[in-house]
Amino acid sequence: MKKIKIAPSLPEIVEVNEIGENRSEVIAYPFESGYAITLAHPLRRLILGSSVGYAPISIKIEGAAHEFDSVRGMHEDVAVFIINLKNIRFKLPKGVEKAKLSYNFSGPRNITASDLINDEVEVVNPDSFLATLNEDAKLNFTVVVAQGLGYVQSEDLRDEVDSDAIALDAFFTPVKKANYEIGNVLVEDNPNYEKITFDIETDGQISPV
Repeated sequence: MKKIKIAPSLPEIVEVNEIGENRSEVIAYPFESGYAITLAHPLRRLILGSSVGYAPISIKIEGAAHEFDSVRGMHEDVAVFIINLKNIRFKLPKGVEKAKLSYNFSGPRNITASDLINDEVEVVNPDSFLATLNEDAKLNFTVVVAQGLGYVQSEDLRDEVDSDAIALDAFFTPVKKANYEIGNVLVEDNPNYEKITFDIETDGQISPV
C-alpha cells in the first residue's frame, strides 16, 4: 500500500569526487521527480555569478601613456602585454580586498606570472607568459589587483583607479565551468526519483567544493 507523504523527499546523500586538478564532481540525491531541475538551474547560475575572485583592474607602465603605446625594448606592445596580464590569475591573502603591486624588470629575459609572486600576492598559473625584454629593455609597472564578482568593464572602473593608470576589463569569476546532468535513481524500488550530478571546475583561486 502506498504511503501518504506529508513532505517531499530531500537529498540525503551528497557525494564529492575529485576528477582533476581544481575540478570536482558533486552528486546529490534523491529528489522528487521534477525537483532536481528546479534546483540545479538556479544553483548553476549562483555558482557562476556569485563566486568571488581576483583580477587586475588597472595598470600603470612607465613610458606608456595608453594601451596602444609601446615600451622600448619590450617585444610585445602594451595592448598584448595587457591581454597577457589579464590571463594571469592572482590570489590575494585572506581578508585583503585590493593590493597595489609594483615591479621592475631589466632585459634580456622572459617574464612569466611566477615572476610576479611576492609576499603580497600569489599566482595560481605561474607558467603563464607575460612579456619578452630585449637586452637594453627596462620595464617598470604598477598593477592593482582587486577582489570582485563576475565581469566588470573598464568604463565602470574609472572611478576606482588612479587618473594616470589604464583601467582594465576585470574578469573576477574563478569558476571556469559548472555543468549539471539530471538522472534517475532507484529508491525503495521506485525508479522515479532523480539525482543531480554537478561538474565544477575553477581556475585555482578557490576550491571547486
